[in-house]
Amino acid sequence: MQPPLQHDPHATQADSPNRQFDQYESSSPRISVVNGILLGALVGGLLALLSSSNRKNTKQSLTNAKSSVGSLVETVKEDPAGKASQVIDQVKAASGIIQEVATDVQNVYEKVAGEADTVKQDVNKVVETAQEAKSDLQSIGEKVVEAKDTALGHEQPSTEDKQQS
Repeated sequence: MQPPLQHDPHATQADSPNRQFDQYESSSPRISVVNGILLGALVGGLLALLSSSNRKNTKQSLTNAKSSVGSLVETVKEDPAGKASQVIDQVKAASGIIQEVATDVQNVYEKVAGEADTVKQDVNKVVETAQEAKSDLQSIGEKVVEAKDTALGHEQPSTEDKQQS
């Protein structure tokens, strides 16, 4: 038997084989999920900016956003009440359109539901007709067999004769 080594990794993990996944006794710095996501986004953004076309597009987009925000701020500074009423009017107009759409959707739903009921009734009628046709065809088939037997001289008592005896 060999003497135990002083810093044998197998010996330290023998009691707890999943210790490598133990988060509580880790001496390494811990990174939260949110920090990891932000760090990943930052690294991804920096890698995307390595391309000159991406840098130009990003710069142009930021310039456009800056000018749009600047003009919006200037408009609000000049006439805050007017801008507020304009936003309120736009929201009211949008809510009116949304109400119309909701009404139209409700009407379409009711129409489809009514048509679905009609289709169900029609399907039930078709099933009933098919079942009647099946029984009629069975009766016709029996009569054809009876006619064949009669023609060949193999008369058997008809179903009426069987029922009477």
